[in-house]
Amino acid sequence: MNSSTRITRSEVVDLCETIHVANPDLPAFGARVLGLYLCVRLTLTYLRHNLSQGLLAEVYGVSQATASRVVTAYAPLIARALEVSVPTVEDLDPTVQLIVDGTLLECWSWADHPELYSGKHRTPE
Repeated sequence: MNSSTRITRSEVVDLCETIHVANPDLPAFGARVLGLYLCVRLTLTYLRHNLSQGLLAEVYGVSQATASRVVTAYAPLIARALEVSVPTVEDLDPTVQLIVDGTLLECWSWADHPELYSGKHRTPE
């Protein structure tokens, strides 16, 4: 298990194969310097830790501009490759408690529940 991406090397290789099969004409950004595997790793590290592109550039030995281009080019490719693996709400067991990390979900509106406002902020009736 790689601590920077939290997935194994073989899972990254599988992801690279999936991306390559779906996109035989891969973006040229970073390909000469890093290759597909490191472009995917750089992007996964960025997505996992939200590190600055300057820091990623230092770690991977490229310029900040290259790191930026790699993230911009490869994030959508990774998303498309993993799209079929993302479960929908219907796929989940409603009786099981889940921990959701970093997922944006719709929330209900406070405006629809005036009874939940504190008495301190009530307007005179």
